[in-house]
Amino acid sequence: MQREIDRLTDSLRQFVTQPNYPTLVLVGTDAGVVFPHRILAAFDRQDDDAYYLLFPQPCPSPEQYFEQVLAALRSQLEIFDQELGARSLPPLERLPLDVEDRRQPVARRLEALVRHIGKQMPSDSPIVWALVPGELGDVAGYRAMVEPLLALERVPPWMDRHRFLLRDRREAPTLAPELHAARNDRVLVLDLDLDQARVTSSLAETAADRSLPADERMLAFFQLGGVDMALGRHALALEKYGVAFNYYQSTSNRPLQVLCLTSAGDTLRQSGDSKAALERYQQSLALSVEEQSAPLIRTGVHGAGLCCLDLGRDAEAEGYLEHSNQLAGKLNDPFAKAEALEQLGVARYRQRKVPDAVDTWLAGKGLALKFGDERRAASILDRLAQACDEQGLTDRADAFRRERAGLDAGAAPGGHAA
Repeated sequence: MQREIDRLTDSLRQFVTQPNYPTLVLVGTDAGVVFPHRILAAFDRQDDDAYYLLFPQPCPSPEQYFEQVLAALRSQLEIFDQELGARSLPPLERLPLDVEDRRQPVARRLEALVRHIGKQMPSDSPIVWALVPGELGDVAGYRAMVEPLLALERVPPWMDRHRFLLRDRREAPTLAPELHAARNDRVLVLDLDLDQARVTSSLAETAADRSLPADERMLAFFQLGGVDMALGRHALALEKYGVAFNYYQSTSNRPLQVLCLTSAGDTLRQSGDSKAALERYQQSLALSVEEQSAPLIRTGVHGAGLCCLDLGRDAEAEGYLEHSNQLAGKLNDPFAKAEALEQLGVARYRQRKVPDAVDTWLAGKGLALKFGDERRAASILDRLAQACDEQGLTDRADAFRRERAGLDAGAAPGGHAA
């Protein structure tokens, strides 16, 4: 394990000091991204030749993540202003209106922030932005937020003194495959291949270390809840999510309260208690509606819809899942939309709305194939074949099975070979 950490440390050091590549995408699990943040924090304590801006907060939505970035950055800038004042130097200029304006797309606000900080920081030392959320919920939204940092066509001059570290999920990567397909040689990709047991041990050490900031310890505690859930230790996961919820409630951090509630809902549903899970999702919705956050609302309504399906409350499920489908469309998240359409078709089919269910499934299948989600398309084709069998439509059932077989062989129309 130590050799992997040493290699990661060397890679990060080389990235910070080199001038040719502005962006590095880290591909790893939620637990695995703890290590880059720790290494960069150590660099910050040791290194007088670069500025380090580290943002490990969870990303339930790009809007909420960016607001957390701003809050953390303001605190850091206040400290920096104090240091400047002690040296009889003028303070930094206030953040421009383009950064503060919530009507603007988050990507535009982020670019404006980077431009501003690049002009304000003294000297020409590199500015390292670790925009690496410890929990990545809204993948499509995060990708849209960081798009200006991906140098899709060229590296613009305003990126010259900056180094950006971004996050991709190991279980379902988005940025890394896109960069590879586009042959983007301006952005580096690093796979965080770290041992899960050691990562878990490190998280436990962080959570127990009272010398660390409370936010950092609680984030590690929350991530340990995710490890417990993944391992089927439901009671332990719920206990950790409860402690984290109480902490975030005490600090008035509503987005992370919602994240704790939806995570608890996921855990309860996984344990088979869909009734209790539904209560948690509904509690999360009460908070996320107050926040007027579409990504947070979508997570809650989708989870509630799945619970209603589990409980046989199909009409309620249809309402929740239709809302999930609409929100996924507004958020430009085709993967979430295809998932919502599949489950919405189930809710309609159970209510004997057969034509509506079939149309819904066909829409979901087409969307999944268009965006390369073969697994979702295959699942929907199985549902279509079974429904046609039950309706006595043997020829159509056979046609769907042939399409399913072609998909397995990598030859489905509009699909992509695995």
